[in-house]
Amino acid sequence: MNKQINMDRFYKQLLGKAWPVTTLVIVLSILSIYLFPVFEKTTAILLVMISVALKIFFVIRLSFKQLIKIIGDSHLLSHILILFCLLIGLIIISFTMDFSALHLIDSNAFKNNLTSNSSMPAIVFEYLYHSTITFSSVGYGDIVPVSLSAKTVVMLAIALRFFVLVFGIANINQIKVNQKK
Repeated sequence: MNKQINMDRFYKQLLGKAWPVTTLVIVLSILSIYLFPVFEKTTAILLVMISVALKIFFVIRLSFKQLIKIIGDSHLLSHILILFCLLIGLIIISFTMDFSALHLIDSNAFKNNLTSNSSMPAIVFEYLYHSTITFSSVGYGDIVPVSLSAKTVVMLAIALRFFVLVFGIANINQIKVNQKK
């Protein structure tokens, strides 16, 4: 019973802290896809970069606060894994939208297989693939950033991935594996 109460408290606390960051990522992503491309190219790219910086700040802040809270309260591996699934999902989706926005602003920002009449779902899927491959550090080379803004956003995606994974690994010695009784 006590274990169930701890789990409920963990999910309530995690969701309470994660929903504002998740909402921010979603709102900024929607703006970057549908609003930013209507601005002049330089202004649109600047807005995407500001959006990327804000999302990175809040994801890092969520990472620090939640990981420290989980380690301080429960030390359970399952809680850490849930947090990292949430963070990885937020990072991949966030950068998917950032890459898509850069493509919509400047179709030459990336070298890819998209055509000038590619649909929005095709564009988003292409950059979901690119975001996932970039996060995994595989980098097949079929989608390559060409513009300065695209290269910058890819470097920021890699830096955030590195930060989140290293920060988690650095605290691994404080995590206990859940054991059945």
